Amino acid sequence: MTSSTKPGEHSADGEPSAVEVLAGELAKVADGYRRLPHSKFSLRLEPYGDRAQAGHWLAAQVAMVAQGIERWDSPQPPRWRELPTLGVFALGDQIAVVGNDLLAAYRALKDPRETLIWTPGEGRVPAEKAMAAVLDSTTALRRAL
Repeated sequence: MTSSTKPGEHSADGEPSAVEVLAGELAKVADGYRRLPHSKFSLRLEPYGDRAQAGHWLAAQVAMVAQGIERWDSPQPPRWRELPTLGVFALGDQIAVVGNDLLAAYRALKDPRETLIWTPGEGRVPAEKAMAAVLDSTTALRRAL
């Protein structure tokens, strides 16, 4: 997720920045879950189990990265909060809310290329690397839906 511009701005060649691409992908996945018929939530989607589990997994991962960004300057990792399971019809809204939290936290960083954030299990990683992983996961889920 490298960019020569400030997060949220267009690149020098007019292309959307990686943050804008992620915002779009998160919105598409959230809308996809909002429109998903009840009968489709239980369809298999590997490696997550089914579509409902995949949506909750993505929302939980987005929420954890947001927590890691918000606590980037702490000497200790955050107390990782577990995202509640609210039910399949709330997945679209959960993804939208945690996605907005993630994007706001990322945009608040002064230099995402140099800022190390907390992640569960890996210690600290550059914010851009974590965001690139979220973008990859979000895009893969959107395509699988």
